[in-house]
Amino acid sequence: MLFFSPLVAFLLALQASAQERPLAVGYYPSWGKAAYPHTTVQYGSLTHIAHAFIFPNADGTIDMSGFTLYPELIQSSHQHGVGMMISVGGWDEVRTPRFSQMVKDSVARRRFVSNLKAFCLQHGYDGADIDWEYPVASDKPFSMQFFQELHDTFATVSPRLLLSIAAPSTDWNNGYDWTVMTSVLDWVGVMTYDFYGSWTSKAGPNAPLYGTTSTTDQGWIDNSVSFYLNQKHVPPSMLLTGVPFYGWQFNASAMFGPSSGASQLPYNQIAPLAEAGWTRYWDSTTRVPHLINPSQDRVISYDDTASISEKCAYVRSHGLGGVIIWALGQDYLNNDQVLLSTVGIGLSGTSGILRQLTQAVPESIALFQNFPNPFNGETRIRFAVRRPGHVSLTIYDLLGRKVLAPVDRNFSRGTYEVSIRSQELGSGVFFYRLAGQDGLLTRRMIVLP
Repeated sequence: MLFFSPLVAFLLALQASAQERPLAVGYYPSWGKAAYPHTTVQYGSLTHIAHAFIFPNADGTIDMSGFTLYPELIQSSHQHGVGMMISVGGWDEVRTPRFSQMVKDSVARRRFVSNLKAFCLQHGYDGADIDWEYPVASDKPFSMQFFQELHDTFATVSPRLLLSIAAPSTDWNNGYDWTVMTSVLDWVGVMTYDFYGSWTSKAGPNAPLYGTTSTTDQGWIDNSVSFYLNQKHVPPSMLLTGVPFYGWQFNASAMFGPSSGASQLPYNQIAPLAEAGWTRYWDSTTRVPHLINPSQDRVISYDDTASISEKCAYVRSHGLGGVIIWALGQDYLNNDQVLLSTVGIGLSGTSGILRQLTQAVPESIALFQNFPNPFNGETRIRFAVRRPGHVSLTIYDLLGRKVLAPVDRNFSRGTYEVSIRSQELGSGVFFYRLAGQDGLLTRRMIVLP
């Protein structure tokens, strides 16, 4: 058993702080360890990691095939104050049906509940995230017993083990009794992505924030949130929306045009395409970007820093519980994790919410006057990066003392905008300096009292 007093103190603090900050739960695929080891994880942008996946066997034993234990990840996460969940399930044509078989056998069900608790305690996990894709109405009586028994068994540990689920964008299979689920779960992570993909006959946005039934006919995030809040009565503080770090490349010539097929691409493969013959477009309705390569008849629907900033702002403005991320490491590029950074900044409510703009890139590095100026509340600073590389934006007071550093990381070529909040500066005159591959630029801003 790996629980010891510092960990107990950490877990108590973690549960106490869960109500203060929106959750950022990142799924870590165990098969991605080599490409994204624990030493590269940007823990400061996360509250929890869900380690994927183990499965139930029909007899209640645990199937670990394809899963790799990673004690260093668990230890490092706890050292950084990040909770660790074991993720149970995912979609698998052979293993997913075992959920239904297991929960309908009372002996197997109790065995699995006991085994899962022991697994968490043995390996140092702080709870379990159940990703059953997906229970149907005939499973409901048994699945509710399963979740109630999990909750009650997890509560025998001090501090208790956490329990969450990954849920579909709407509960179309009617597999859950939400009165029970909201009483036993810590959060509901809604998989608000894959609205369009290889199974749809037209190209469409992977994770649109907004939409209409005439265009985004497969759904959109705001519609999913409304479904869970208003029809299933899930408390907003329990509801986490999905943020994808990947996109879909469609064999299509236009967004919402006919598609003959699609394949999934991680963000770290999509981002370089903007400089290789692809053109970025921003959809003002869905609030997500897409890339088009007319010479190849290809459309890529994805999320970038601009759309993820808006998703995080949506979570905060609606009082939601946070976000789930599939999958950690998919934005790891040039020793940077721009999407994960955006999630951390966007959910924190502090200065530094970063957006990538669609404007043309100047021939040299550029720093624009903040707007509005003077200001009290929030202002925005726009800057342009001509050559990819490390860029920092630092704010100084009149005595030359560093007050704030809202930007300090690698950037690809593009035009960006960052928000700054006056409460983090105080009133007075300040200077902000941009440092990049092509030199230094400085401008002045005034914060009103």
